[in-house]
Amino acid sequence: MISTLTPLGKLCVTQVGATVYPPGSTFGPRRMKDYEFVWIIEGHAVAYYDQQRIEAPPGSLLLCRPGMTDRYEWALDSRTIHAFFHFNFQSPRSGWPSIDSWPLIRQLPPDDIVRPLFRYVLAVHSVAEPLRSALLLPCVDLMARSFVSGKMATLLEPHSSFPPPVEAALKLIRENTFQEPSPPLNLQRLARAAHVTPEHLCRLFRRTLRRSPLECLRIARLERAATLLARSNLAVKQIADSTAFASPYHFSRMFRRMHGLSPRDYRKATREGAMLPSSPVARHLPINISPKIR
Repeated sequence: MISTLTPLGKLCVTQVGATVYPPGSTFGPRRMKDYEFVWIIEGHAVAYYDQQRIEAPPGSLLLCRPGMTDRYEWALDSRTIHAFFHFNFQSPRSGWPSIDSWPLIRQLPPDDIVRPLFRYVLAVHSVAEPLRSALLLPCVDLMARSFVSGKMATLLEPHSSFPPPVEAALKLIRENTFQEPSPPLNLQRLARAAHVTPEHLCRLFRRTLRRSPLECLRIARLERAATLLARSNLAVKQIADSTAFASPYHFSRMFRRMHGLSPRDYRKATREGAMLPSSPVARHLPINISPKIR
């Protein structure tokens, strides 16, 4: 019975991220080696899991299973934003229904527990081991139980931990980065949004994030580009244009400086299952999903 679900054995979490797709983007097909949760935050997707066509509007949570072939078509007339993570475990213990009977999609109600848990996974995936697993694994286990059983709980809102001017500037960086394409953004505009001088904003950023505001903007754009490389069929030039780099050459140079690989090598490595680290600063820069809940 669902009420007797036991913890998943030897649970591990691998790739984690969130990204925005330009209209008409596609991803796949690929053969899944593990489980993947996909949360549609904004826009719309059509997912193909083996021969099943699944409409996924905002607020959808999808679960693809090992051995399935998945493919995604994102909305034609607007951007689509989604978060995802991959995980694996031993066969469920007693009390779980057959894996073949697990749902492939659920619509999240307004007061669900999954969205805050998903935000938590995005926030702590870059924490060093062994703390990372200690924090992530119980969270993902609870998400899986909630998804399979359909039992959801209350939505909680996250706290701000930075000075208000830094929070205001980060909010603008997030909003800018996930526009399609990302428009120009300079220090003066960030300072106006934060209601401080450019010099004071730079001091606050250095004190709290050890980076300048424009460095954080570049990291945010490169993180979005990394996810598009790993999870879309867009060409490198399209990704460079979408993330507001002056040219594919400039994009490739900045990307290699941050990740140690060219964009093409990064795409190849991630599709072969490599776990590639992100910037520690990037965990403060994911899309601001709180106001977007459907």
